[in-house]
Amino acid sequence: MLQKERLMVFSTESIRNVTVAGHGQTGKTTLVEQLLFAAGVIPKAETVESGKTTSDCTPEEIERKISIYASLVHLPWKNTLVNLWDTPGSSDFIGEVTTAFRASELALLLIDGKAGVQIETIKLWRTLDRRNKSRIVFMNHLDDDLGDFSRCVTDIHNQFEAEVCPVTIPIGKGSKYRGVIDVLHGKAYLSTGAGEEEADIPADYAEDYKRAREVLAGAAAEGDEELLVKFIDEAGLSDEDIVRGLALAIRDNRIVPAFAGCARTGSGLKPLLDFIVA
Repeated sequence: MLQKERLMVFSTESIRNVTVAGHGQTGKTTLVEQLLFAAGVIPKAETVESGKTTSDCTPEEIERKISIYASLVHLPWKNTLVNLWDTPGSSDFIGEVTTAFRASELALLLIDGKAGVQIETIKLWRTLDRRNKSRIVFMNHLDDDLGDFSRCVTDIHNQFEAEVCPVTIPIGKGSKYRGVIDVLHGKAYLSTGAGEEEADIPADYAEDYKRAREVLAGAAAEGDEELLVKFIDEAGLSDEDIVRGLALAIRDNRIVPAFAGCARTGSGLKPLLDFIVA
């Protein structure tokens, strides 16, 4: 039984409902497990292969090492409750994904950093379009030799004519991947192999950060006259202004925020959670 002092009460304004979806083997269950670990909900992030993950808990899922049912987990992050639906990647269980979409205001689509947009990605994107559902994307497996964040961004833009705006960008590529830069807050998160730690932005990535920040601020300013005037007059926007502008743009499905990372090692997760609860 939970002790009384650990119980938390959240208002409706402090609750986020997110469906984690994507093509099979893009790392959805691994991401959910690592998010729970990052938030301190579980003492250890288990692997799918171990059969001990929080969201794949039925005997059939454990035996087959895949998600079959939509599974709901919860985590607290910065005074906000995040409800996460971990959903199957196989089209055989699309009904589970559709049900989760109905219960969420935001979809978090995982993209394999090696393969880019895949067939189930396309199907899920069309489903979200039909429902006019807001979405963000997480480029996973960027520590793989074939992982390429920029190529995935271009692929999404070309496939869906979407304006993809990186909120985090990778530090390094493939075997040289070291973590991510949080473009919104101007800080880096370096991978430790079992999580990530906050650090200054590496000097050799200062220009990459500056360019990404300009793109993000410009995207936030579009569609809001007050922010657009401020962006032009002051040649930039504050973190708070960008968050406000992005929230409007996401709600209207004018942009798709993109995040870089590696779920297996818990890299890129803290800025992702920060954005979800902002």
